Amino acid sequence: MMKFHAWAPRFFLSINMLVNISPAIAAQEIMLSLDQAVKLAIEQNLDLKAKREELGVAEGRLIRSNLLLQHNPELEGDLSNRRLKKPDEGVPKNLTQGGVALMQEFEIGGQPGYRREAAGRNLEKVMFEVSDFERTLRFRVTENFLKLLNLQAKITQTEQIVDLRTRLRDASRRRLELGDIPEVQHLLAEFELNRTQSDLISLRREREEALLSLRQNLALEPESRVEIFGDLDYKPQPISASELVKAALERRPDLAALDGEKRVAEAEENLNRAGRIPNVKFGIFWERDDRDNIVGGRLSIPLPFFDRKQGEIREAQARKSQANINYVNSRQTIERSVQTAYQKFRLSEREISLYPAEARKQFDNSLELYLKAYQERLIDLPGLIVFQNQVVEARQKFIDALTNYNLALAELKYQAGIE
Repeated sequence: MMKFHAWAPRFFLSINMLVNISPAIAAQEIMLSLDQAVKLAIEQNLDLKAKREELGVAEGRLIRSNLLLQHNPELEGDLSNRRLKKPDEGVPKNLTQGGVALMQEFEIGGQPGYRREAAGRNLEKVMFEVSDFERTLRFRVTENFLKLLNLQAKITQTEQIVDLRTRLRDASRRRLELGDIPEVQHLLAEFELNRTQSDLISLRREREEALLSLRQNLALEPESRVEIFGDLDYKPQPISASELVKAALERRPDLAALDGEKRVAEAEENLNRAGRIPNVKFGIFWERDDRDNIVGGRLSIPLPFFDRKQGEIREAQARKSQANINYVNSRQTIERSVQTAYQKFRLSEREISLYPAEARKQFDNSLELYLKAYQERLIDLPGLIVFQNQVVEARQKFIDALTNYNLALAELKYQAGIE
């Protein structure tokens, strides 16, 4: 028993640690494609979840508007004591009197229909706003993912250059030992290797920052290890600016939300105008007076001498006018945004055409040929380094051009409201 007590706590502690650590280990290994990242963001992003709760607020307003009556019945009661100065013979000096009344308020100006219309249109508007938030989140994640692919491609290229310049440094050392080159050339090769390694560290640092931003958009734990996969590709897109503008005006949920705002304001103005007709209260009552029971009905009508909904109507008119101005302005802004995105996309296509595939293959093959020529003492070190730097710069520009093309295409789809 003593032995059991000695190892049992450690055993159960180990089990608990394993149980607690296992989910963390699983959470640290996440492989994502672009589509998977976007899907995960739509499911888990906290800002989007908070935005979706606005649907609940709008649904609550719709539920209230669909009530049979907007006002609950009112139950009134009173009790009093009547003291008689000269009561009749056989009548007590104190008489208890009381009564009960039940009142119900009714809307007679058509307010229920306008209220339901305003609540229904408001729910539609909020749905469009949530859809627009999702659209923006998709673009943000796509942009983040493409930039990560850009950094990943540059890191792969830089790792290759580090390997190439490591072999160049080793070759220069051998030639220095043979007395074939001055020491300064070996130091130059060492310097170029160190500079490339420094560039690699900077790129990896940028990648970690981009991954942190991606984790935030996906609402992942800070310790989660995310790995992405995919390629930056080029696919010609047969699209025209006029078709994209038309699609944007038909599909953009933010424009539909502004149109919904205008419709909500119109319904609320009609509701306030109908509210100028006062509501009527009907009711029945029972009273006991002395020894008699009295039953009757009551009618209450407020007189709109002062408040005739002037303020509410003016406020609704201003909101309707504001919504209409915002809608017109948004249409114009969308048209300009689509045209601008289209021009950027076409420019990115032209930039891609400057880097034909055959030329890129020749550059890659030439790197190895130049290194071999240096090892065989056919060229000098400065000439080799200049050529390497030119090739590295050209390859990085191609990666940036390919990234810019994909980013421009993503922005064009975003502006046009195309999934």
